[in-house]
Amino acid sequence: MKTILLTLILLCNLIAFESFNNINKKYKITSEKELKNNYFTKISPHFYAQKIQYFKSFDNLNIAYRIFEVHNAKVNIVISSGRTEGMLKYQELIYDLNRNGYSVYILDHRGQGNSERLLADSQLGHVVDFENYVKDMKQFVSLHLQKDKKRILIGHSMGGAIASLYVEQYPNDFDGLVLSSPMHQPDIIFSSITDTACNLILLRKKNIDRYAVGKKSYDEVSHQFKDNKLTHSKIRYEITKIAFDIEPDAKIGGPSVRWLREACSASAKSVEEASKITIPILLLQAQNDVIVNKKPQNKFCKNVGGNCKAYQIDSAYHELFVENDSVRKKALTAILDFISKI
Repeated sequence: MKTILLTLILLCNLIAFESFNNINKKYKITSEKELKNNYFTKISPHFYAQKIQYFKSFDNLNIAYRIFEVHNAKVNIVISSGRTEGMLKYQELIYDLNRNGYSVYILDHRGQGNSERLLADSQLGHVVDFENYVKDMKQFVSLHLQKDKKRILIGHSMGGAIASLYVEQYPNDFDGLVLSSPMHQPDIIFSSITDTACNLILLRKKNIDRYAVGKKSYDEVSHQFKDNKLTHSKIRYEITKIAFDIEPDAKIGGPSVRWLREACSASAKSVEEASKITIPILLLQAQNDVIVNKKPQNKFCKNVGGNCKAYQIDSAYHELFVENDSVRKKALTAILDFISKI
């Protein structure tokens, strides 16, 4: 009897192990070990194989973009990146999305990445009007995305606010929306005083085209892994630094006062008008996020109604796409599951 029981336990463990492996093999998701081994030989070459291109915005700025098409793509995906990021930071995500059968379209928002800067200080994060981000994306989508395939919009952080505003204004352009740590409200100093801080910033009219208090250029800030509150993955953090060292012109530092003013106003609008959204939404929250506030994310989802599903990832920092394997795998699996059902 004891032998039979031990055999059954062993068999159950084997079945569970096989099931776990099957889950792992469901999607092609790069691990930290694979990233370390393959970044310079596969992932970055895959990114640079596609030539950077530009289009002229409505106000005559050069907006950079790249297109990564795959044969017989299941879905076309547009990525709206976060503040300071640009497409350079998305090389691993683009690689993984392509490997899973999805074409990817990505632009650098005005004033960052390889797109034209707005001020003499090229590292000052700035925008005159947050709505201009939405206008640029509308132009990009109209110019380059096929209408005969399903389309998904993925927005991270600031890019999540842009994506939210976009689908509120253009409800028929996409079939689904994925939001990763969306900036439905920035975290200014700390979350409990953000409302007050935003109200004060919105009143400010002078000296707004300069760094916000305490903010500096990229080159003036420490980029030591131990000081960061973005990711637990040292290898992904270091590779991001390398990517920007290779293309130093893409670096962006702290935001201007005007950017903060615009971020406060636009993120609040994205929550207030969320009921206009009619497409399915997956909203991924980072449990230990100190870059954006989570309460407005919950309110956004509530305002959308039944079409919005929020999923909190435990122990995660803000950067879900460059987090450690455990966090990143949960985020990408949730996203790929969501897309597959659209």
